[in-house]
Amino acid sequence: MQKFYIAVLGNMGSGKTTVARLLAEELKAKLILENFANNPFLAKFYSDMKRWAFSSQAFFLTEKVKQIRKISKIYLRSNIVQDTPLFQDINIWAKAQLRTKNMEAAEWRLYRRLSKLFLDGLRQPDIYIFLQTSIPVLQDRINKRKREFERDVPFSYLQVINKLLTEAVEKKLHHVLTINTDESNFVSSDEDRKWLIKTVKDKIFHE
Repeated sequence: MQKFYIAVLGNMGSGKTTVARLLAEELKAKLILENFANNPFLAKFYSDMKRWAFSSQAFFLTEKVKQIRKISKIYLRSNIVQDTPLFQDINIWAKAQLRTKNMEAAEWRLYRRLSKLFLDGLRQPDIYIFLQTSIPVLQDRINKRKREFERDVPFSYLQVINKLLTEAVEKKLHHVLTINTDESNFVSSDEDRKWLIKTVKDKIFHE
């Protein structure tokens, strides 16, 4: 594969950003990070999910589409590693709002209509890396990081996200590398980082 576009997907607290940063550095690729900090609805969403689910997901949708349009140009001259693909925004984050009844059916239909307007012609990742993580580990990591608005995320919400991720990986996605992160520490363990890089390189260059 002369060029590669890798996208990292997983639940909140699974380590997507950490892994994306590490892979981009080691593989000399352009890093594309999720623009969650600029979402004016995100903190409001976690305090009142039903009120702000549609607004928050609509913001992420438009931001991610802008990212991917840039990716199509960057791809001509550089490999890419992306934190959270558009596929996850639509089929995991937004769909979870329907499953949990944070979004009404009419809002979901509108969201899907908007997403379909954008999807035609957008470049898709060559390889997805799915960070599979159990709920207790997710909760522990969420509690340790400094995002106060995430601290009260319900166990049931994380369960829905994990279920949707598993369904998507099994039924909708191809070229997926699944990595269980429960026993891994890619921040402080050299051994874990080396294993990750080798595993990803084997997936990229030997498929």
